[in-house]
Amino acid sequence: IEGHAKITIQLDKAGAVEDARFHVTQYRGFEKMIEGRPFYEMPSIMGRICGICTISHELASAKACDDIMAVQIPRSAVKLRRIANLASIVQSHALSFFYLASPDFLLGMESDPAKRSVFGLIESHPEVAKTGVYLRSFGQRIIQRLAGKRIHPDWTVPGG
Repeated sequence: IEGHAKITIQLDKAGAVEDARFHVTQYRGFEKMIEGRPFYEMPSIMGRICGICTISHELASAKACDDIMAVQIPRSAVKLRRIANLASIVQSHALSFFYLASPDFLLGMESDPAKRSVFGLIESHPEVAKTGVYLRSFGQRIIQRLAGKRIHPDWTVPGG
């Protein structure tokens, strides 16, 4: 999810989950932003939903455009899209795991919140931190080579 959300869990008298709801509390309006625009602009606009997983949003909207046009994209375009998507998964997961989750796992939730960050991880587990930086940059370099830039590339063409 991009933005803010909350989860509401209702328990019965015994403490068992009776109901659970997921609420997206922030409206960003990307779906409204594209209304009335030419379909071929969708990948470029939708890629701006997130700076981390920009490729996923671009490719999803490009595939929607492909379906709208009822075209099969060239085999080479399929391969390029797949490679870019895999590179995006590598860099996104590296960020999520190494930068965001690892400090909690390796330093512990009881550790000082001021130190429970990627900077605390660099201090206490430098090899783990280096691996995270390497993996993220590896994925970003592939994206840059295929798409022209690491963040918000404007390279996906509906129909191929």
